[in-house]
Amino acid sequence: MSEPVALRLTAEDLAALARSRPAAPALAVLRRGQVSRRLLLLKGLADAARRTVPEAWARDAAAGWELCVRAYAADPRAFEGVLLHPHAGVWLRRCLRALHGTGPGADLTVDLARLGTFGHAAALRAGLRPALSLPVRDGTLWLPTLGVVRLSGGANSVRLDGWTVAWADRTVSLRQGSRENPREDERERRFTPHRLVVPPSAPAAPRLSVTVEDADPYRDVYGFPVQSRQSPARLAAWQSAVERTWALLSELMPERAADCAYLWSALVPLRPGPRGRGRSSSSREAYGALAAAPQRDPLLLAETVLHETGHLALGSLTDLVDLTDPYDRTLHRVGWRPDPRPLAGVLTGTHAHIGLLDFWSRAAHTLGGAQARLAEQRLRLCGSQAAGALRVLRRNRAALTSWGACFVEHMTEEAEAYGFLVDRRPVHPSGQSDVRGLTPFRVVRTAAEDAPPSGAARVRPPPPRSTRSA
Repeated sequence: MSEPVALRLTAEDLAALARSRPAAPALAVLRRGQVSRRLLLLKGLADAARRTVPEAWARDAAAGWELCVRAYAADPRAFEGVLLHPHAGVWLRRCLRALHGTGPGADLTVDLARLGTFGHAAALRAGLRPALSLPVRDGTLWLPTLGVVRLSGGANSVRLDGWTVAWADRTVSLRQGSRENPREDERERRFTPHRLVVPPSAPAAPRLSVTVEDADPYRDVYGFPVQSRQSPARLAAWQSAVERTWALLSELMPERAADCAYLWSALVPLRPGPRGRGRSSSSREAYGALAAAPQRDPLLLAETVLHETGHLALGSLTDLVDLTDPYDRTLHRVGWRPDPRPLAGVLTGTHAHIGLLDFWSRAAHTLGGAQARLAEQRLRLCGSQAAGALRVLRRNRAALTSWGACFVEHMTEEAEAYGFLVDRRPVHPSGQSDVRGLTPFRVVRTAAEDAPPSGAARVRPPPPRSTRSA
C-alpha cells in the first residue's frame, strides 16, 4: 500500500529483549513488524481468493476489500488499529491455509465473507460511513474492535449502514445495542460489544486498558476451553483481579508493567483446570491477547501476565528473524513440560522463565510472610529450570542462528546474575560472548508505512536489579 520501509533492531535491543527488559523503541519495532505482516497477509488473502474462488470473492468479499482500501487511505492508523485486533491474525491465517490447501476448508465461505464485516469495522474506525449488504452464513457478524452481532429469525441477508445493522424485522445499533428493547436481558442481546477492564493507576504509573474477548469467534486457539459471555458478576471479578495485579506489578517493577501495558490489549477468559487450577496461554497468531482462567491471587496472576506477554514479545520477534534453524527436527526434555520439545519451544519457554527471575526476586525482598516464601520457591524453580534449558540450548548451538546464539548468550548472563550457573563454553560462532558489535539486522517491510533439577539456588535470592538494559 506504500513504499517499502526498513525496520531496524540493534544488537543492544536484542540483548534487552533476551533479558526481558525491552526498551520502548524495540517494542515499537516489533509492533510495526506485526502491522506489516498482517498487511501482507490481508493482501495475500485477497490475491489468493480472487485466483482460487473467484465467484465467492465477487459475491462475499470484494466489497469488504474495497472498504479496506478506502479506510486505509482515509486514516492509516485507525485502519491499523483494526488490523491489530488480536484475533484478526487468527482469521487471516485460517483463510490463507484454506485457500492454499494447507488447512481445513469447510468454513472458508464463512471466513471469507467476514472480510466484509472486517472492512466495515475498519471504515467506521476511519471515520467513514460505509454501507453494504452481505449474505448470512453462520448467523454471526464479526466486527473486530467493535463486537459481535448474533442474527436471528432465519435471515438470508443483512444490511450494514454506518453504525446500524438490519435484517428481517430487527435493527441493531452498534453504538447502543438493540433498538427494539434497549433494556433487554444481557443473555438476549443481539449485539455483544467489547467491554474493557481498566484498572486505576497512579499519575506516574503505566495505564492499562484491556478488552475482555468473550464472544470473538476466532478466540478458541489457546489449547484450552474458552469461557462464554461473561456475566456482570464475572466481569466485575476480572476487574477486581486485574486491579490488584496491576497495582502489585506497578509497585514491584513499573518498567515491566509499562512493557505489559504496551503488549497486552485483550483478555480471553479460559475455563479453570481440574480442581480449579489456573491455566494460561497465548498464540503467536493473536498478537496482543492473553488467555487465562480466573486467578484470585494477584501474585500468581502477575506471573501469568509477565509470562504470556514475554511470549508475545518473543513471538513478534521471531516473526521478523529466525533464532533457531527452521529445519531442525530434534526434540529435547525440559523441566516445565513432560513431553519433549522442539528446540524453538525450548528457547521460547526458557525466555519466559528468564523473564520471571527479576519479578520473583523483587517479590521475595519486598513482600512478607507466605507471599515472600512463595516468591523464593518460584524463583528457585524458574531459575533451575531455565538453567537446565540453557544447557540444552548451548549443547545444540549448531541449530541456533547467529541471532539465536546471541539471544541465548544474553539469557545465560541474566540467569547467572541471579545465581543460576550455566556451562559457559562459547555459543557464538566466533567464540565471543560479547556481541554488542554485531551489525543490526534490517527487515524490509513490503507493505504499509510505519513481526527442581540441578542448578537450583541454595541461598536467599539476590537483591533485585534496579536498572534495565538499554
